[in-house]
Order: sequence, then structure tokens, then C-alpha cells
Amino acid sequence: MKGKTQIRKPDEYSFRKNINGYLLIAPAVIAILLLSVYPLLNGIWISFLNYDMTKAKLPDFGTFAGLRNYKVIFSNSKYLNAVSNSIVWTLTNIVVQLALAMGVALVLNEKLKGRSFFRTVALLPWAIPAAISALTFSALYDTKIGIFNTILIKMGILKEGYSFLGNVSTAMPAVIIANVWKSTPFLMIFILAALQGVSYDMYESAAIDGAGKVKRFLYITLPNIKEPMAVAVILNMISIFNNFNAIWLLTQGGPLDSTEIMYTYAYRQAFVDHKFGYAAATSVVIFIVIAILTVIYVKMISSDRNK
Repeated sequence: MKGKTQIRKPDEYSFRKNINGYLLIAPAVIAILLLSVYPLLNGIWISFLNYDMTKAKLPDFGTFAGLRNYKVIFSNSKYLNAVSNSIVWTLTNIVVQLALAMGVALVLNEKLKGRSFFRTVALLPWAIPAAISALTFSALYDTKIGIFNTILIKMGILKEGYSFLGNVSTAMPAVIIANVWKSTPFLMIFILAALQGVSYDMYESAAIDGAGKVKRFLYITLPNIKEPMAVAVILNMISIFNNFNAIWLLTQGGPLDSTEIMYTYAYRQAFVDHKFGYAAATSVVIFIVIAILTVIYVKMISSDRNK
């Protein structure tokens, strides 16, 4: 009968009946277990061990340490500085990228001549590999040949080349600018897609009633795109928080840890200082943060589908 949900019988999922299907997905499942699940569980386990390679000859090496690694990281001023920098890095990127992405998306949503061309150009920064983007901005910030220094010197603002990436006060803003240029198109394309779903008839009716551009934006545009935009912001927040390349390739967390975030800190502890137990503990904290953001993202996606 129509309207009734068909209940699947348990034997429909039996191994014997679906052996060909299970064999087809077996390689993918094995790959996921070996490349994702096992490293994750192993990393969590290492976070509870005394696993400092610089102390490999000591008798307690590899022994169970309990929560010692976690107590150490949360009492370490450098780690707390990395947490603070991660918050500044993520929130500043989100706010600036959202403002720019919204502005560009609104312009590209208008009926402009050559609109398709401008949309393609706007996406180019996102398509450029992270390493190329970092090298480009490293050259732009160069004290001798960098275009930023050249312009500021010619304008009389600077008397000599200034190291934007080498000074504590400007390193973080400089890296944020580089990442904003690279990542804004990702958010922009989400907002632009949402704007495509807003009917022009609504804008025309509002214009006839005397509503200006600001009121049309506040009462028509935002209410209609707030849900997909919120999903895009959460997804972009996960991407920014995960962004290791942007900082490591430009400053490696320096100078004086001014751009050190949780990811670069964990990497340094593992592959520079060889404190794998300690690094694993910092990575588990990162995993928990990402897991929380992912759960929020999945719930928002699910709520949109159920409407």
C-alpha cells in the first residue's frame, strides 16, 4: 500500500546473499581501517605513553603515563599561546572571509556583462596550490624585492624595507591576509550558490514598495541564505582550523611563536623535538575540536534535508 514504509528483512543484509557486494567494498573498507582508523586509535594510545624519542634509553620509555601528557600541555605557556593564536587565526579569518565573500558574491550575482568570466577569475586563488600561494606571498612580503615594500617606500610611508613576516606585530596579520586571499573564494562560491535560489521577483516587489538596497539585503537576502551560509561558515571554519600549510610555509610558527597555532605546535613537538607522546596528546585535543565542529556541521546538513 502507498504511504507505508517498506521494512527490510534482516536476511537482505546477510553475507551469503550479498557476498559479491561485500567483496567489492572490502578493499575500500580495509584501506580506511589501515589509513584512517588504525592511525587515529594508535595516536590516541600513544598520547597516554611516555614516548619521548630523546629519552628512548630511559627505563620508563614506552610505559603508560596516564594523563601526564595532557596535564603537561595544559600547563605549558607555549601551548596555551598556540591555543590563543588558533582562536585569533580562525575567528579573524572567518570574519574577514565572510565579509569579502558576501561582497564579491553579491556583485557577481548581479546581471553584469562578462559575469561568467569574473566568476572564473574570482575562483582562481582557491585553485592555486597552497605551496605556490605561500611562495608567492613570501616574495610579495620580501624586504628587498617585495611589491608591498616597494609601494610603501615610494609612497613615503616606509624609509626602508620592512620584514612583515619577521616581526611579531605584523607576522600574524600578514599570514591572515595571505590565507584570506587563498580561501575566500571557497566561501564565496557557497554564498553565490545560495543567492541563485533567491527569486528576483522578491527584489522587484520590494523595490516597488520603496525598499532600498540595504533593506532588501537585510529582509530578503539574509533570511533566504542564512541557513546555507551558516553551513558554509562551519565547513570553512573546519578548513581554516585545519590549515597547516598557510602558516608553516610562511613563518613556521615564528617569529617568537607569534604565529604558532595548535597544528604547527603539534607538528613541531612530533617531527622537530621528537616528543611523540606529548605531540599525540596535542593532536587528540585538535581531533576533539574538529569532531565537535563536524558534529555541528552534520546536524545542520541533516536539518536542512529534513525541511
